[in-house]
Amino acid sequence: MTNNRIVCRIDLAQLSENFNFLRQCAKNCRLMPVLKYDAYGMGAHAVGNALKAAGAFRFAAATLDEALELKKLGLDVQILGVLPPWEIAEAVAADIICPVDNIQLAGQISAEAQRQQKSVRIAVKLDTGMGRLGIQEKNALTVIPEIMKMPGVQADSLFSHFSTAAQPDIFFAGLQLDRFIRIKEQLDKAGIVFPFYHHAAGDAIAKLPRATEAPFNLARPGGMMYGDDFTGKCRQIIELAAHVGEIRELPAGASVGYYRTFIAGKPLKVAVLTAGYADGIPLALSNRGRVIIRGKLCPIVGRISMDYTIVDVSAVPDAAAGDEAILLGKRQDAEITVAEWGQIKGTHGHDIWCAIGHRVKREYIG
Repeated sequence: MTNNRIVCRIDLAQLSENFNFLRQCAKNCRLMPVLKYDAYGMGAHAVGNALKAAGAFRFAAATLDEALELKKLGLDVQILGVLPPWEIAEAVAADIICPVDNIQLAGQISAEAQRQQKSVRIAVKLDTGMGRLGIQEKNALTVIPEIMKMPGVQADSLFSHFSTAAQPDIFFAGLQLDRFIRIKEQLDKAGIVFPFYHHAAGDAIAKLPRATEAPFNLARPGGMMYGDDFTGKCRQIIELAAHVGEIRELPAGASVGYYRTFIAGKPLKVAVLTAGYADGIPLALSNRGRVIIRGKLCPIVGRISMDYTIVDVSAVPDAAAGDEAILLGKRQDAEITVAEWGQIKGTHGHDIWCAIGHRVKREYIG
């Protein structure tokens, strides 16, 4: 047991198992794990090394700073999102695979590549229905040929982003695939061929076979790889644990926490935990969530504070200061999942992981 007030344990062995499951689903696609936001807050260096050992082909990042850090792990890195003008020179110098979704950006990258006397690999993004970034279908056959004529740029990949692949109804995702393939086939006729084509993230890898069949030969596992999984095949890789800082006996009628949102209806034994919303415990769990102490589920009572969470330990008569409190994870027959937190908060696993605070120590097992 750790002596830290709160710790996030990341199971790298389970991560590798999840990765291998997705690799099997992806058929002949190589995998480009998404390690944006420091691997969703889990530590890009440790997670990236584990995935590299498991067979990752390259990595994906959201920003240049992330890409430069990931480059140190020895694999190619593609930026998925926006590349601002002031970051172009450094991205070109570092041989980052640069995203392009408009002709102005392509021209800036081309000019910088010529200035540095380099050839820059570019990933051209299509907007097949996400509506956020990408070249629209109506412009693709005009814009993309112009981009590929520019000196200093080299075709690496053509890619897009699903907007509904995580939802039960995948009809619109099918329309997105149709648009992508229609554009790809017309570019083929114009003699424009990319080494890589990718559209699928984790959900699509597992549930949309078309997204991992030709012409697609690359896929981008993200949330499912970390355990945010609708199939039940990818297990949660994190455990979040705090400690009981103090045990208190409250009389009937006592209020708990800010705003008195909980009033004890009877004498109550409570534990004050050494973690709060600053550590990533959703405020929405106030009076609704639960933790595990000595293998027993204990309800959260009162409003969660920045640094503390109070739980009813009446079901754990031997609970004591120093006991470990499992916020996310499993002990004996009791389990609390990221999905449970997401349902209470009205969100999903990505939001939960990224909210785990910087003072939470990360430890790696497996």
